[in-house]
Amino acid sequence: MEALAVTVPNPDSARAILRRLTEEPHEAGTEAGYETAVFVRDQLREAGWNAEFAEYEVLLNEPDGLTSVTIVRPDRIELKVIEDPNPLDKDSASPNAWPAFHGYGVSGDVTGQIVYANYGTAADFKALEGLGIDVAGKIVLARYGAIFRGLKVLNAQRRGAIGVLIYSDPIDDGYARGAIYPNGPFRPPSAIQRGSVQFLSLGPGDPSTPHGPSVKGADRLPFDRYFGFPLAGKAPMSLDNPSMNYSVLPHLVDAWEEENGFDRNEYFAAIPSLPISYEAAQPIFEALAGPEVPEGWQGGLPLAYHVGPGPVEVRLAVRTKYSLKTIHNVIATLTGEFEPDCWVMVGNHRDAWTYGAVDPGSGTAATLEACRALGEAYKAGWRPRRTLVYASWDAEEYGLVGSTEWADEHRDELDAKALMMLNVDSAVSGPNLDVDGVPSLRDLMLSAAADVVEPSTGRSLRDVWLEEQRSDWAKSVRLTLPDLDADDPEPVLPPFSSRLNPLGSGSDYTAFVDNLGIPALNVDFGGRYGVYHSIYDNFYWMEKFGDPSFVGHTTAARLYTLILLRAASAEVAPLTFTPYGEAIEDELNRLRERVARKSLVADDEPLIAFHGLVELSRVIRDFQTQAAKLDEATAALVAGEVPPDEGTLSRVNHALMRVERAFLIEGGLPGRPFFRHAIYAPGLTTGYASWPLPGVRQAIEDSHQDMMNEQTSILIDRIEAASAVMAEAEQAARNAD
Repeated sequence: MEALAVTVPNPDSARAILRRLTEEPHEAGTEAGYETAVFVRDQLREAGWNAEFAEYEVLLNEPDGLTSVTIVRPDRIELKVIEDPNPLDKDSASPNAWPAFHGYGVSGDVTGQIVYANYGTAADFKALEGLGIDVAGKIVLARYGAIFRGLKVLNAQRRGAIGVLIYSDPIDDGYARGAIYPNGPFRPPSAIQRGSVQFLSLGPGDPSTPHGPSVKGADRLPFDRYFGFPLAGKAPMSLDNPSMNYSVLPHLVDAWEEENGFDRNEYFAAIPSLPISYEAAQPIFEALAGPEVPEGWQGGLPLAYHVGPGPVEVRLAVRTKYSLKTIHNVIATLTGEFEPDCWVMVGNHRDAWTYGAVDPGSGTAATLEACRALGEAYKAGWRPRRTLVYASWDAEEYGLVGSTEWADEHRDELDAKALMMLNVDSAVSGPNLDVDGVPSLRDLMLSAAADVVEPSTGRSLRDVWLEEQRSDWAKSVRLTLPDLDADDPEPVLPPFSSRLNPLGSGSDYTAFVDNLGIPALNVDFGGRYGVYHSIYDNFYWMEKFGDPSFVGHTTAARLYTLILLRAASAEVAPLTFTPYGEAIEDELNRLRERVARKSLVADDEPLIAFHGLVELSRVIRDFQTQAAKLDEATAALVAGEVPPDEGTLSRVNHALMRVERAFLIEGGLPGRPFFRHAIYAPGLTTGYASWPLPGVRQAIEDSHQDMMNEQTSILIDRIEAASAVMAEAEQAARNAD
């Protein structure tokens, strides 16, 4: 059945699917977005899956007329907020494409001097303070990168800024990287990176329903049409619209905070923000004075960067309208034969900021091809042991909304049934396999990759990926260097073991891993991709630069097919925990080094001490020992001459499924209860990037000794709990003898 299934995905079919998905811009909550949902549902039904809508009523915003960015001093210059069309690319100009826009941003009309803040990280703002520069009352100009865009807005508003402009610097994804569109794959001068400014590292989903799913009639925070939630204004807004000439009184914000228990300005954007192109940013930089930038802040524009403030002044006018909109997830199933109440999930979002050929259309095309392959195997007589669940999520771009609300509504069922999730976002932007995931799924991924050919070399994906892994490992691995007068002065070379990249956030696995403890893989093929979230992320770009032959889409679909088919068919759930023990030890050593480096900069006493390290190291070693025993027992169970009975398999598989759940922390991480996983979470100050062992990492970053002691104790407890569940699984496997 595998041999049959992998022949089904093909370039022509993937091309046709992507062409249909990218016919029009299809943001969440729009009619075009609904039409893509109907298309995906019907494709799944045709492939033999049971497919239905799962609708939610969520708070979304959209552009509402006037949006402008204007240099008002020293010379008046109107900056572009739309992209230039290309006559070779019909999709580069569309009346339906939104202009520069931030999801979950707020309306505003502000004028102020500019301060350049590099990537807008907390460290960048601290560097500005060191230069004696105060951003209060100023508009912050920051470049994309380093951290999630919403945290740039949060960092700026915490320091009193009145607005934020975020531009894409050519050194990051423009001409400094290579040829630009339409002659190459990188970002052209007028390209704008749309996106959400939700405070993602505090929690995803519909911000108006923090205590439950966004079903119709749900309890909802009171929201404001123009600001998302009530906002204290110091002056009436103009925005050239009389209906907006009002200010919200501060006492309304106080009442909202008292009623709902949230700090308004720590919960949601409070100042207007907008993405702009590097073409629009250049005249601002040309007029910006003040000190030259610190080392590492210089971008790729052909001028010397300064931080300001002024003398350049800019007027930023943004009008955005909030309303409740219906979004449509598509949920499809192929029912399992022996363990129908055990789910192997695959998910991909469908909404895009414009056409979204890479993000997420390539993922939808590749996963639909995989679903078609599995459907053909099903029609030919194959029956999965476990139920396959495919989810096409809506409103991911705003803040993982569709997946988070569905997971919230079905949290008890997911806790009881979900074995794993394969998450796919931007499946194909180039040829290079990239895998993030929970370590217990590494061996499943390698098994599938061993049987898929990498098209440019004719070798297996597994061999190519492992070769790249080894090369990267050889450059960064820590070596033990003995004294030169030792009997053997050669460095001690540690054994190589491949690692999946750790999961953080920024895609739809977040609710499943970080909140519910469901193992996940995030698998894509990356490359020279510089048109992210712009109008040029379209079918023309994919056909010319990303995957002209659509062989990459086919390869991705075949890999997804084998991962899902094997996960759904294996008698013993394909989770192995030896890689998990290795990964936890590695991450602990990284944190030990981080603590040591912080102590090097202290004048006298260490900034923070790693109390409990001996006990933590012991429980990790115990975890590793138990993981090896469990992996040995499950391998023996599979290889035994006598097939295990269904009762044994049920007990073993249930225990294996519960190991990841054991890492969940009651009450969550400090200050962010949504994130409950003791091993993996996004960084509090990064939004996307992972902070492995996140509670301890947060304490180290904050130099908070009491938090350090508490989080170390919690981590010890959760690792011990996972070891205990593994022991139960081992015992169940050995009792089969």
